[in-house]
Amino acid sequence: MKDRLGHGSDAVPVEPRFFAKVDVGNSPAGCWMWTGGASDGYGTFRIGSRMLKAHVVAYELCVGPIPAGTQLDHLCRETLCVNPLHLEPVTRGENLRRGRRACGHGHETHCPQGHRYNEANTYIHRDGSRACRRCRADGARRAYRRRKERV
Repeated sequence: MKDRLGHGSDAVPVEPRFFAKVDVGNSPAGCWMWTGGASDGYGTFRIGSRMLKAHVVAYELCVGPIPAGTQLDHLCRETLCVNPLHLEPVTRGENLRRGRRACGHGHETHCPQGHRYNEANTYIHRDGSRACRRCRADGARRAYRRRKERV
């Protein structure tokens, strides 16, 4: 029987093939850079017929299974890094919050339309992202008018 990484009695060893595509020597931050294929900014690695994210394979090879209900956050913010010391299992919401803060979105004081983010005018989504209550209300009014015009 094989596990997710293809380990099993009849499996070809994954580790040598995987680590042949990892450059551990050139990053001052200690990143292990993925030199294989990539998609959407993340390294990819094929095991059998399955294409997996390279950082997920690295974590599972070096640390173990990713806990249920979590995903890996790149603490170094480098999506091609596969160093398991730079990966932390977190909830999806926490991963999104961290990514927005790293991109600077968490420090914005006004929405794109210029309305101030404050306690009264800020809606917090389940994933931790923010929305302008005034813009949401304006959008709901426009949608209502469109529905009424069709009737």
